[in-house]
Amino acid sequence: MDQIPSANPETVKCLIWIAILALMCSRRILRLIRNANPENADRYTHLRWAKIFTEQADRLLTEVLECVWLKLDMLTLYNIYLS
Repeated sequence: MDQIPSANPETVKCLIWIAILALMCSRRILRLIRNANPENADRYTHLRWAKIFTEQADRLLTEVLECVWLKLDMLTLYNIYLS
């Protein structure tokens, strides 16, 4: 979020909302994983989970797009990056 310079208030609001939604998704997925495997739940510390979530964020985006019937091809990626 801090790598995108912008003085436009709407852009800043969008970036803040993206950060909040990403945090909500991350915490929800972490809770699901911990509940599915309670004996190893303590292995997922916040820093370790942040690294795992960051590394797998592109796969999460692919799954979300497939849920709304969008195929992740180059044209779709291009349109996502433009918006």
